[in-house]
Parts: sequence; structure tokens; C-alpha cells
Amino acid sequence: MRISVLPEDLVRRCVWDNYVYYIIGSEKEGERILKENKEFEISERDALIIGLLKVIETDNLIHKFNGYIVDLLTNKSINDKGQVLIRKKVIDVSVDKFLDKFPPYWVPNLVYKKSLDDLISYVDNFKSGIADLEIIKIEDKFGVYDFLNSNSIKKLITFNY
Repeated sequence: MRISVLPEDLVRRCVWDNYVYYIIGSEKEGERILKENKEFEISERDALIIGLLKVIETDNLIHKFNGYIVDLLTNKSINDKGQVLIRKKVIDVSVDKFLDKFPPYWVPNLVYKKSLDDLISYVDNFKSGIADLEIIKIEDKFGVYDFLNSNSIKKLITFNY
């Protein structure tokens, strides 16, 4: 199978950060490739690794972010004494990492620019909501860890936007 894409297509499909990390290996090289924005062929293996084969392009970036958070909560939460919890550090790092999918050297078209601005505002509101949640401290033999209730985080997600 031939898969021909523009580097900008990878950004629009929210897989640019994975492409730079797993395939290119250099942010500087990634910047050069994205600025040139020339069509190239990507192998099926590489497309599978970065997740290109399972995404649909949409300019609704808030929806992409919400799906990302729901997947994160589904995969990283633990059950502790009847509560579904997730480490606060995991949420904090993952929320910031989502914005890495849109590098600062990418120049989006008008539609994506508006969507990206809306996403940044939405993420800022989400972060402030996370900061207001109750922190549950759990201690084990290795230390004390901060956890958040996963259901409380789900309540911060807005699907009517």
C-alpha cells in the first residue's frame, strides 16, 4: 500500500509529535520538513507506529482532546478501595503533551487557527478545573503520590461546544 502525505497532514491529524519522536528523531529536522511541506511516502509500518491509520482529520480539535483524555482515563486509571483514581502527574503531563501535536513553527490555515485558539482556551480552562479538584494522597513503600478521582476529571470534559 502506498501512503502519500504532506507533513502538514500529519499535524492536522494530531500525529505530528509521534512522527517527530518515533520516525524522525529530531525536532530540528521535523521543523525543516514541516516548513518545506513536500509530499512524501510513509511506510505502512511507520504509519501504524504513529497512529496515522486509525485517525480521521477534523478541525474540531476540542473533540480530539476530549477523546485523548477519555482514552487516558480509561487506560491509566486504577481502582483503589472502590474509587477510580489517576495520578495527578499523569494528567498534568498528558494535557501539556497534547499541545505538542501542534508545533509552534506550524502555520495553520484560517480554520485550523481558530480551532487551535479555541483548543488552547479550552485546555487552559481544563487545567484550572484540574487544579481545583480534591487531591487524594496514597502512600506506599516507595513514597506518597497525588491522585485525582477519574470521574471528577470526566465531569470537566465538555462535549457541547
